[in-house]
Amino acid sequence: MLLSDLDNWLLQQAAFPTAVNHALTLLLQQDLAGLPTGRYPLDGDKLFFMIQEMHTRPQQDNRPEAHREHADIQLLLSGEERYGVALAGADRQVVEDLRDTHDIAFYAQPAREVFIDLQPGMFVFFLPGELHRPCCAIAAPQPVRKAVVKIHRSLLGL
Repeated sequence: MLLSDLDNWLLQQAAFPTAVNHALTLLLQQDLAGLPTGRYPLDGDKLFFMIQEMHTRPQQDNRPEAHREHADIQLLLSGEERYGVALAGADRQVVEDLRDTHDIAFYAQPAREVFIDLQPGMFVFFLPGELHRPCCAIAAPQPVRKAVVKIHRSLLGL
């Protein structure tokens, strides 16, 4: 997992995987404020993004998740959003497995989870298999808008 914001990313691109830099460069060429919710191509079928709008919820109402085939860049465009993050461990128990059809599995509450808060312009990057719990409310539920980039694992050399 990597945590950054767009300003720091511009200064520290050498520290990021090439596929992440490519994805963010293409993403920032889009009209992120004006695009309606939905899925959009960036570069072939292995690199695309979605504009999502939703309301954050109490963390206990959201399930931890992980993907097998895609890494995520989740860039917050408006609102505030908390993410739960957990390292891989023996306690990871799949409670709903949709990896074959939707590249997502949901997990039981992990034993060691930490939380990070995002403000607009901040993003978090999750590798395939990294457990994360998006869309958690910080103080109270609120609307958020974000761009979620999906990078196929093959573009990362995985």
